[in-house]
Amino acid sequence: MEVTRDKLIELAEIETKRRAEQSGLVSSYLIGSVAAGNPVLGETADVDLILIHEHEPNARREIQRLSENIHLDIYHHSKNRYMQPRELRIDPWIGPSLSAPVFIYDPQHFFEWAQAGARGQFFRSDHVYHRANAFFKRTRQAMSLLSLSNRWLKTYARIALEAANAVVTLTAKPAAGRRLAIEIERITEDGGYPEVYQQFLHLFGGDALNTTLIPQWLSAWGYAFDTAATLSNEPELNPCRRMYYLRGFQALVDADKPEAILWKLLTTWERAIHTLIEADKATPHQADWDSVLQRLRLGPSCMKSRFEELEQYLHSVEHLLNSWAEQAGI
Repeated sequence: MEVTRDKLIELAEIETKRRAEQSGLVSSYLIGSVAAGNPVLGETADVDLILIHEHEPNARREIQRLSENIHLDIYHHSKNRYMQPRELRIDPWIGPSLSAPVFIYDPQHFFEWAQAGARGQFFRSDHVYHRANAFFKRTRQAMSLLSLSNRWLKTYARIALEAANAVVTLTAKPAAGRRLAIEIERITEDGGYPEVYQQFLHLFGGDALNTTLIPQWLSAWGYAFDTAATLSNEPELNPCRRMYYLRGFQALVDADKPEAILWKLLTTWERAIHTLIEADKATPHQADWDSVLQRLRLGPSCMKSRFEELEQYLHSVEHLLNSWAEQAGI
């Protein structure tokens, strides 16, 4: 089956119809790469489907396999979450998601009502700045805990991404998914801030990446992922995500963008290693993981210097946000 955007939307409609017949489903809509119009990478795709329920759902997220190349990434929201739509427009994630989704199911026009309220004055400068600054505030909160984190790389990577998204949000939707690095590059360059992406890459060793090592890394990543997937219920480690990630990584490497895989490669690998450590099964995987961290200057011996570089990055992002706000008259 050829993977097309229309086919992915159709699959989401089928699943939504099935769910609507079984439970109190209020509305559903699509976000992410399907809504943006570029869902396929490496001949694989996920469908980011939001289901709005009448009552508080039992689960927040689930992964549903449709084929080797396609799966649904389903997020469950309560109706109550949308009852104050004017507040949603300043939410850094939901606000942009409501700006241009794909409608799937809305028989009572509830989502249409919420979206209309959220999109009102969505691009007003103070609302844009509020969304951008919300990302930046998170970075400062996390920085205060970074040195205490027992998952240092996870926290470090999240801070770096949210700082980049603070800038991205000034002109576009926040970057996420397999293409997040190339989206940050494109949006910051178009916005006149190319240094933001270069600094982001530097934080993960992307400016000195030895591409000859990537096949070896992907093999080791796959070995760790496969083992961790049998031990975890975490959506990011769902077995059907393996091919989705791996073919996406390879597509970016083939497109001469190997550095664009680093954030997602490292964060999914860290999740796998953490799962394996908790299960006392990390020993066969630890040497490969430690070698990658050493190569990218992200291991224990580099934490102090990386902390300082991350702090410098946040300073530059803060200066940029303040300059933007001043020019906008905020």
